[in-house]
Amino acid sequence: MANEYYQKVAYIGFQNPDGTYRINVPLYVKVSELNKNGMTDMQEELIHRISERMMNRYEKQISEFIANASKGGTQNGTV
Repeated sequence: MANEYYQKVAYIGFQNPDGTYRINVPLYVKVSELNKNGMTDMQEELIHRISERMMNRYEKQISEFIANASKGGTQNGTV
């Protein structure tokens, strides 16, 4: 059986069933055919694109959550 390799691409947040939030959960993608950087060129490009989009999305959601929390309310589905 070949070794399986995983690359951390982002930290994400989840809303728990009780309404609290779990943040800084690492997100990994499975990679194969590693090059000197530990991944293929295509995978490296894809990881960068995914990371950039996720960072932008979660930065916006965390900002909205903090703004709502400072106003005394929360918004379902954020962070």
